[in-house]
Amino acid sequence: MVATTFMEPAEAKHRVTAAGWVLRGIGVLVVWSAWAFLVGAALLLSGNGGKAAGPAVAVAAMLVALVPTWFLVRGARSRRWLLAGATVVLVLVGLFLGSLGGPSLARMTGVGASLPVATGAQLLTTSSVENTLCLQECSQVTHLYAVLDSDAAQSKIGSGLLASGWDAVDLGTFCKGQFGVRLADVADPTIVDPPPAPPGMELLSVSTSRCERP
Repeated sequence: MVATTFMEPAEAKHRVTAAGWVLRGIGVLVVWSAWAFLVGAALLLSGNGGKAAGPAVAVAAMLVALVPTWFLVRGARSRRWLLAGATVVLVLVGLFLGSLGGPSLARMTGVGASLPVATGAQLLTTSSVENTLCLQECSQVTHLYAVLDSDAAQSKIGSGLLASGWDAVDLGTFCKGQFGVRLADVADPTIVDPPPAPPGMELLSVSTSRCERP
């Protein structure tokens, strides 16, 4: 009598059940979520989220998550399509993370302090609002001045900004890189209890924040 031994195919030994693929899918999501949190935190803390290269840095960092993703899906027959889809998703997540952060408050303070000032303007107060995530609104630094003529002061400051390489994107709004400057003839809403202008003078707010192009 000849004994026969049945050898299970190698692929069958490593075959993953449906429940196993569900667990692997959950594992991919957990890895991506944790990595996205770390990348986003690193961008905000380092200030790269507020730079023009922020999205590129975030995308490159998110693509690192393809390494653990490969180990989780390498047993699938359609692993190439899964990795292609994962690449697209990670790129989109990276672009989103790179667009979250605005310029740091310290950098905006420096830019705001270097802006041209109208002749005879008196600085009444300075206010700052910090919002690092830049979701509904970004960090902002506002200088409130008292000027003799608000319209003339805005025209002078605007001419100075254009001469310094700023772009006029709207009435009273200018952009340069990721920075934006907004001029208004009233106290900015972010200023708590704004001081009144001295007799015979008018208010002018010069606010520095992230550029918002229409």
